[in-house]
Amino acid sequence: MTISSKERTALESCADLPALPRAYGRPCGSGVIRSLPGDFRVTEFSGIEPAGTGEHLWIRVRKTGQNTRWVARALAEYLDLPYKAVSFAGMKDRHAVTEQWLSAHMPGKPDPDMGAHGIDGVEVLESARHNHKLRPGQLSYNRFRIVLRNCEVPDLAVLEKRVACIAEHGIPNYFGAQRFGRQGANLLMARDIEGFRSLGREGRGFFLSSVRGALFNGFLAERINDGCWNTFIKGEVELSDRPRGAAEGDQTVFRSTRQPNGLLWGKGNNAALAAALERENRFFAAFPGTTALLEAAGSRLSRRVLRAQVAELRFEQHDDGVELEFALGPGVFATVVLRELFEFDDRTQGKKPE
Repeated sequence: MTISSKERTALESCADLPALPRAYGRPCGSGVIRSLPGDFRVTEFSGIEPAGTGEHLWIRVRKTGQNTRWVARALAEYLDLPYKAVSFAGMKDRHAVTEQWLSAHMPGKPDPDMGAHGIDGVEVLESARHNHKLRPGQLSYNRFRIVLRNCEVPDLAVLEKRVACIAEHGIPNYFGAQRFGRQGANLLMARDIEGFRSLGREGRGFFLSSVRGALFNGFLAERINDGCWNTFIKGEVELSDRPRGAAEGDQTVFRSTRQPNGLLWGKGNNAALAAALERENRFFAAFPGTTALLEAAGSRLSRRVLRAQVAELRFEQHDDGVELEFALGPGVFATVVLRELFEFDDRTQGKKPE
């Protein structure tokens, strides 16, 4: 269960978004994102209203220039709690202005003065008690507002047509560059089970999610090249594109649809049949060391939709650039929407990542 050099090179290619196929052809223009922190804004909507009572204190924050795990640790320290007592539904970009809920398990403790936390780059917007904690993925959708500066759009009509097409048909649900770490470093953290076990808990999580994400991207790229990324093939498992749990019933922005999907590799029974099973077996057979390592590391087989809906997509031209607004379901990357519209430089990456 060792990842060979050949497999590692292939994994790196699967994580290299600029080299992966787009669904709608060449971008319609170019620009620069994240010139300023306020150019990239994300607001999380959980679809859940805190009950007002319970052992868990839900805290809604607006953060700038900080990642979600760092904020969770800082809140735990301020509340005199272990880090594991603080949870959140999803990771939000460090290089952005983002709003999200976190929850802290505080049974029998009084509500703290959240206005006195003193955490750099963090503003507490509200807090309320609830009867359960926030769990990973327990959110309904994220709303984005992104400004591209130094924009060049040769033909506005082409951009308008592309926006309308994406709004109707969605986007390929690639994992974005954030999944793989800077320069894809998360993929290189281990080559065998001994190297994996030597990693800390957080490092093991980063490695597994990046490897599974790279395999998914490669499989999706193959489906795009074959013209079947957004259509079912014979024997394919049908998967809902909405989150399970408390947020599942929120249909204010998205309605559940059944979508084609791909494997996130791990132990478990594959329910695909016929042509779908044959295609999956053929693709993953090229990664025997990788799939064996994932299974030995305890990953469980799951699935992710190949096509993601994009809701309320619109854009406006300004003197200093183009402003985009749209909503995405949990786990869908905004930069993957952008790459179907623009060739762009990300000022936080120092290169063109998408």
